[in-house]
Amino acid sequence: MKIVVLGYGGWISSPWLGHTSLYVVTDKAILLDAGEGAYARMAQCGLPLPDAVVLSHHHGDHVLGLPTILLFARRAGKRVAVVGLAKALEAARRLLEAVAMPHLAEYMEPVELGPRGEAKLGETLIRLAPAKHSVEAAHVRVEHNGKCVAYSGDTAPTEELVELAKGCDVLAHEVSGNPGQEEPAHAVGHSTTSDAVEAARRAGARALLPIHFYLEPPRVPAGVDVILPYPCAEISL
Repeated sequence: MKIVVLGYGGWISSPWLGHTSLYVVTDKAILLDAGEGAYARMAQCGLPLPDAVVLSHHHGDHVLGLPTILLFARRAGKRVAVVGLAKALEAARRLLEAVAMPHLAEYMEPVELGPRGEAKLGETLIRLAPAKHSVEAAHVRVEHNGKCVAYSGDTAPTEELVELAKGCDVLAHEVSGNPGQEEPAHAVGHSTTSDAVEAARRAGARALLPIHFYLEPPRVPAGVDVILPYPCAEISL
């Protein structure tokens, strides 16, 4: 399994960071969220179109790159599985209509999952768990050949994520706030760097990958091994 960091910023962040999106390579190529510029960053990193896109939820910084991916899928004559909760898949269809490209739905193979659903793509297992955000959202676990990565999506701290991430090699966790900012972050369905470290520690994850930075640089307290993201960073498990 390999993880390639495409973007690691939140919706309000430096444009240099890109919106949070991770490209996971197993026997399938799986994109975790597709914010603006996801396809451009894939091209910059020399990555092919994904076999599947997993949408953690339907906020713009997680879905607005999907029409471009599907447009290139049409060019390649390829269908892309789009995995997510019902609301995320409905938002994806409506987004295609909003940009006057409803026909691109032909190249989207929807895989609707419940809040605790799972799907097998080839030899790769994708599992969801309910997140705690301002809209319906999910945590994601990708597991293949004894390796796994867990992805928080956007969320305030949850026991569901700790359970989902247990024993994973990497926990990619949003860090929308810094230590001491827990109350305002949690109020809008987000987490701080302290929350991320605690979740990784409790889950027994081998390393924490902090993502979804906002305008303030993240300050990560001690407690776990930290992998620092940068564009096109490759993490081999």
